[in-house]
Amino acid sequence: MVWYYQLLLIVLVFLFLVILKKLLPKKLRRKMRISSLMIIPVLYCIFMTSLTKLELSVIPFLFFGLGLLGIMMTLVYAYVEGEIIYRVFFKSYFRFCALAVYGVFVPLFILSI
Repeated sequence: MVWYYQLLLIVLVFLFLVILKKLLPKKLRRKMRISSLMIIPVLYCIFMTSLTKLELSVIPFLFFGLGLLGIMMTLVYAYVEGEIIYRVFFKSYFRFCALAVYGVFVPLFILSI
């Protein structure tokens, strides 16, 4: 996939989500995070770019690393706080996963240009 198609895909999905967020009721609007939903097209772009440039998909390595991160975060939360509060854990885990996905996407996108 050419880099400008990736950029077009991401911009179109972003605009669709912004319009969808405006149409939702206020209660759901506050809960919806566009950056969390943008992970799906960004993962697709990572997959396509890594296949074309590296001839190997980076996605399995990314998921394996994020799985190890989840296990480490669980152990740290259990050790530090004595218990695991699922809401806090999943919120921080998914936000860190989003940062990791965007962190992988940016170098691959620069590589594809």
